[in-house]
Amino acid sequence: MKWLAALILSISLILPAYATEGVKEGAPAPTFVLPDENNRNVDIGIFMDRPTIIYFTHNACFYCTQLILYLKRAQAKFGEKNLRIIGINIMAKDQNLIKAYKEELGFIFPMFAGNREDVLRAYRINYVPVIVFVDSKKTVRKVVGHYIHEDELHRHIKNIMK
Repeated sequence: MKWLAALILSISLILPAYATEGVKEGAPAPTFVLPDENNRNVDIGIFMDRPTIIYFTHNACFYCTQLILYLKRAQAKFGEKNLRIIGINIMAKDQNLIKAYKEELGFIFPMFAGNREDVLRAYRINYVPVIVFVDSKKTVRKVVGHYIHEDELHRHIKNIMK
């Protein structure tokens, strides 16, 4: 029984550290150098030159695939010059899964391999989809960690475009 009490105490000491980690609304968006579909290392910060959606996904996520149409329609509605959309594939370590995702699902936006502990911790990714809305000053305005309806997606886009 003492071992159980010790385990509970150690877990309770660890949890607060994890709870404070990760991106916060109102804070700068973390950036990383990640491989793209051609296995070139790219600083994703250069893509945050306008209001940006960072879309965390992976190849086996059914809900994620449904959101692709919403993202395409959002870019058509708000304009490519006004809105940037990028994907981070949390299963991918190189270009292979990125190419498969883009080809099979028609993902037209830049995508990067994000299967790295630092990326997953920085954005507090435990599941997908996760959609991060970043304004033109590279500040995180909203993090949505679940499926999103199109009207809600558009509301958050309008907020980052202000």
